[in-house]
Amino acid sequence: MSPSPLSRRVKSVLALTTALAASSLLFAFVKKDDHFLRTPASDDQEHRQLIQLNSFNDPKSIQTRTPGPHDILDQARSGFMQKTQWCKPPDEDEFPAPPLDYNQCENPQLIHMDINGGMTSYLNKILKVAMWAARDNSCFYINEGLGVLNDADGGKHFSHSKLGYRFVNGQDTYIVPFLTRYFGQMGLEKSRFEDMLASGTFNVITPTPSDINHQDFGGKASLTTNDPQKRFKIMSIPQLGYNDVERIALKKHFLRRMFRINADVRDRACHRLASQGLDDEYMALSVRRGDKVTETSILDTVDPYIKLAEKGIKSHFDGRVPTMFVATDDCSVMQEFREARPEWTFVSECDNASEANGFVYKEMKLWSEEQTDAHFNKFIAEMIGMASAKYWIGVATTNVSYWIYFMRPLQATDDTFIWADPPRVPGLPW
Repeated sequence: MSPSPLSRRVKSVLALTTALAASSLLFAFVKKDDHFLRTPASDDQEHRQLIQLNSFNDPKSIQTRTPGPHDILDQARSGFMQKTQWCKPPDEDEFPAPPLDYNQCENPQLIHMDINGGMTSYLNKILKVAMWAARDNSCFYINEGLGVLNDADGGKHFSHSKLGYRFVNGQDTYIVPFLTRYFGQMGLEKSRFEDMLASGTFNVITPTPSDINHQDFGGKASLTTNDPQKRFKIMSIPQLGYNDVERIALKKHFLRRMFRINADVRDRACHRLASQGLDDEYMALSVRRGDKVTETSILDTVDPYIKLAEKGIKSHFDGRVPTMFVATDDCSVMQEFREARPEWTFVSECDNASEANGFVYKEMKLWSEEQTDAHFNKFIAEMIGMASAKYWIGVATTNVSYWIYFMRPLQATDDTFIWADPPRVPGLPW
């Protein structure tokens, strides 16, 4: 029996990736039309994800420092998790992911982001706006507090919906800055934004979520689609060295350059994951309950996950049951999983922290800084754990899933990203 087209293409991905890893030091000498990766989009159609190796000679990128001999990032690593992409600095990626310079903006348009909601809702919008700004040679700023732009706006900006908003002793207060507690700078620093605002030479816009999606999708659209012409559209951001790159690959690589988890946060998260016994390829199960119970219909049983996991075990693990990493805001699901398949090994950040009743966004305003850090350190570990899994199963009713899709490695194929509850519009993120 001859191998299927999908298996042949997967083998070609592995062979091509291995060959290019060996020659990655020569990327500056590769012709512009060379690419390094092919990823099958479906069983019957193949699409190339093109990232040109010389794209990383990016004149707008910030030059990164060379780690010193005692630098934690320069120390030897051992074990499975420590060798995964998100447990290493982007500078050490097999395919370079230099940081972005957010201060380069020739366009007088200045994008003021007033974003609200949960963490991955924030991050998904930031990714879209950062790509928009890069395409237009604009700068953007993330407003994490009240942020009065002028006398007319009053500085409201849905301030009670921000991640850093807290209600302490009957008073409104904010943890600001918030994002840089965990991640590298994204967008302009506040002082730089205020200087640009004071200069009066920039046209400040505050796009709505609809405006942001329009820039990303080219019009009104769903977050998912089965249309390969949309998902694998050829795009360019010449200022960053991206020329004729397929959309999915560009977005994944851009995210890796933009979303830089602070070293101490990352290393702590990866140590926690390694301590759970993730020492070989594993499967991730993403279960979202919490406030989603009141917002939308959810899976109230783990049975769909078990059935899909059994299929994945046969198709991608040669029948061997891998460790199951469970990422959830409702730690009570761990007992459900363990009762459903007592012979399987389920591990979770729930063994290090407890959110037994489910994460409820509106309760965040009552959290102390210690509670805030405990929650987001757990969540960041879960993001890394999900993105590093060989096979992922999750739901379409949370922004987490869409963010994880683009965190997954360039080599990850679409047949390893499985919906437990298919989205309203069939398809995958784009």
